[in-house]
Amino acid sequence: MHRFAVSMALGGALALASIGGVAAGDKDGLAKTLKDRGYHHIQIVKTDASGGEANACKGNTHFFVSADASGNIVDVDPIGDCTTDKGPAKLRVQAPYADVEVGGGVRVRAPGVDINIP
Repeated sequence: MHRFAVSMALGGALALASIGGVAAGDKDGLAKTLKDRGYHHIQIVKTDASGGEANACKGNTHFFVSADASGNIVDVDPIGDCTTDKGPAKLRVQAPYADVEVGGGVRVRAPGVDINIP
């Protein structure tokens, strides 16, 4: 009976993994999930035990997408425009002490710094 329980637990885990969840550090799984849902020009920002984050386009809109550890999309924020052939028209990267926006020029903001190059 013990072997049967172990086999069922292992089988269940493998079945859940094949559904398309995002395992810790699984960039390919997150990219596949987004692609299957119609996103293109996918750029994975990070993946960890809590899920993942990515920049991706859908239609003509550029989104910042967050997914949980199970691969469910939990937050989608529009951040700019996209074209299906060229990708994002504008890209913004935020770090703890810096903010960089590219597209139609470059703008860099950090403590004590605000540079805008048209």
